[in-house]
Amino acid sequence: MKDPTPKKARQTILRKPVTKGLYRGFEAEGLADRLTGVCERTAALYRENAEAPKALKTHLKQLLPMIAFYEAAIQATGSKEAALTIFEKYAFTELTGMIGRIRPFMKLGLYRLVPVICEPMLDKLFGRAAGFDYRRVPDAPPFAVDMLRCPYVDTCARYGCPELTRFACEADDITYGSLHPKLVWQRTQTLGKGGSCCDFRLYIDKEKRK
Repeated sequence: MKDPTPKKARQTILRKPVTKGLYRGFEAEGLADRLTGVCERTAALYRENAEAPKALKTHLKQLLPMIAFYEAAIQATGSKEAALTIFEKYAFTELTGMIGRIRPFMKLGLYRLVPVICEPMLDKLFGRAAGFDYRRVPDAPPFAVDMLRCPYVDTCARYGCPELTRFACEADDITYGSLHPKLVWQRTQTLGKGGSCCDFRLYIDKEKRK
């Protein structure tokens, strides 16, 4: 983001489903007076990361506001536990609604394209330039990748909130795990939840009925 300001930060927050959900959640919890500070902190975080590679900034646009919301929630509630409760309640409300609107299009057969699309997106959005490192898994149904390093983990650790990373993991589960019954999303562990890797598996199960 060029010349990040609180106003521009707010616009970005309201364009991203997770942070939009948190924004609405602050309003619902009587914390609307904290939103100006969240936007100011987000703008400051954007400035701190102005030199990040372009590919990484794609991920930071949502993650850095999440950190700002978390810090504000801790200040407002007095504990990390209470702040995490707010995240659990509101972080995915908008995302769940968005996936619900996409799901009917998947029923038209578009679900078959999802594993195919993920492969060319891998290096562009989840490659080393974005702070990831991964290995492809041979002799496995596409899409099969083990993620060995994740900028969400690194960035949350750098800002002292490693416990926040799991919300990025859970956003993946919501996004890919409920698009279509035949689209199988599997992951037994994640770096964000203490695993040795994120073992992504996404493929079409031809045995399942619609």
